[in-house]
Amino acid sequence: MDPNTGALAWLAQGAASNLLDRLVDRALDGSPAAPAWPRPAKTAAGTVEITVRHHGAAKGRTPVILTLQEDGSRTGTAFSAILGHTARIAVPGGRYFGAAMVVDPARRTLQGIGWSRLTVPAHGTSPCLIPAVRPSAPVILQLGLRKADGTPLFRL
Repeated sequence: MDPNTGALAWLAQGAASNLLDRLVDRALDGSPAAPAWPRPAKTAAGTVEITVRHHGAAKGRTPVILTLQEDGSRTGTAFSAILGHTARIAVPGGRYFGAAMVVDPARRTLQGIGWSRLTVPAHGTSPCLIPAVRPSAPVILQLGLRKADGTPLFRL
């Protein structure tokens, strides 16, 4: 499995738990505090500004689940956002992989999925645009977007 697929699979496994519901609720309710990297930085912090774009998504406040992984890491941190809005996240300077899932919680559908590599300079700001595209059935199977009982986590 390539690193891109691995990061999305990690996100999908997290989404299979109640993490998805909590993140979607937080995105729709508005998070009072700005998201931040969960552990102390070994290098000086920078800021990444992530925006997710998807042409086929519904209008309004469409929730997006973002994940960031440090280059070479097998785990990451998930954040909630709104489609088209910019999420500003303080992270240690370094190389990262960002992935996004655009979801429709009412219909339990996955509207888009995308990813991007980014480098965050210490004491600097790095913009990142993640283009989300409609997922195909083979991608859904490869990512393991299924509940523990084998039923699909999302409809397409």
